Amino acid sequence: MTDLAGLGGEADSNPFSPGFGRSPRSLVGREDLLGNLASGLLSGPEDNRYTSIVMGVRGSGKTVALNEIEDSAARSGWVVLSMDAGTTGLLDRIARTIHETVGKYESIELSDAYSRRSVERSVGVRLGPIEGRWATAQHFDDAARMGVREHLAVLTEAAQRAGSSVLLTVDELHSIDRSEARRLSNDLQHITTRARLPLAFVGAGLLEMQYTLLADKKVTFFHRCEHYAMPPLERIDAMEGIRKTITEAGGIIENDALHQAADVVGESPYRLQVVGHAAWRLAGAPDNPVDLAAAELAGAAADEIVDRNISVPALYDLSDAERACLRAVADTAPSATAPVVSNRTGATRSQTDRIIRRLRLSGYVTVSASGTLSLTGLVPKRVVDSQMPSDGRGPQGLPPPPAPSSICRKWMPRAQARCILADGHAGGCRSR
Repeated sequence: MTDLAGLGGEADSNPFSPGFGRSPRSLVGREDLLGNLASGLLSGPEDNRYTSIVMGVRGSGKTVALNEIEDSAARSGWVVLSMDAGTTGLLDRIARTIHETVGKYESIELSDAYSRRSVERSVGVRLGPIEGRWATAQHFDDAARMGVREHLAVLTEAAQRAGSSVLLTVDELHSIDRSEARRLSNDLQHITTRARLPLAFVGAGLLEMQYTLLADKKVTFFHRCEHYAMPPLERIDAMEGIRKTITEAGGIIENDALHQAADVVGESPYRLQVVGHAAWRLAGAPDNPVDLAAAELAGAAADEIVDRNISVPALYDLSDAERACLRAVADTAPSATAPVVSNRTGATRSQTDRIIRRLRLSGYVTVSASGTLSLTGLVPKRVVDSQMPSDGRGPQGLPPPPAPSSICRKWMPRAQARCILADGHAGGCRSR
């Protein structure tokens, strides 16, 4: 957990942190998840949780969970490699980061492993009837010749000799280049399973990994990782997170305001930080208590911020067919079912079933026992209405689609992946 000592600071400092990936001052509702991950790391390579993947929707706290695990491991003397797969070249970045750790950890002797060495070899030559041999020295730099597997093995072996372990974390795992994913999976599988070295792994990414990356049969290591879904924030945790953050920063929140704030937070940790930040500012805290009026205004302000930063990008992560399905659910709820959606979109029933499955696995819709579809809070109806008006009008009051919309992202059933080419490209679609 983040140390809260000396929080005070300036009177006008806001204790809430609505920025993505920033660890909040008071982390709530994640104790069970973090406890499970920490126990798995402490138990060692024989524990299934020693290699884990955390999945969740935008704003569910995946990156914050990684930060907490990394900090805990570092405090315990582990070597921590913190990476992200948001851009290509992950394998090169891992190798470069490992090489740069030489000298950083004094108790782990890595310099010898990366020293420049000489190897003598025998060379033969024949000139007509004359045959001769001589010895020559070949010089090379180990680090320049090593791949990711070799770099990880050298680092982990050195850590093991020093009585420590290595933790590799990869955020944005859903964005990993497919060829790099396969290579990394093979390397990690070799080191952790065959070589039995103390290399722990924790990855984090969007729920869509369940039908993209994890549907790839050539990433066995990722299949065998322990999988966790980020839990929704309980109301009692939302209340505790708001109350504790405000009071420990020297502020006061009135009881009715606390209940109102918890109501508008819902299940999202990101929304908690947005609501708290707005309520603190609107009330003029800590000079004034956070009252009901401030909490109500904070809820309205949070809608705009969360829509812009979470819901709109999430909507444009979807393909045209998936957005059409979401539009149909929004229009026909509470009586939306697969046949109704199929009829409204013009897609076949089998196509509709596949789209609904992807939307459900990705956290966009829920399906009741009777088969009724409902939107989740990830992309609420107001955002669907604003971005996809039924009357054909353009978006109202919200920013244009973010950069990801310039990617085709058409679903390719055979490749089990989305197209990565530019939207409107010529020719067939292509995966990574």
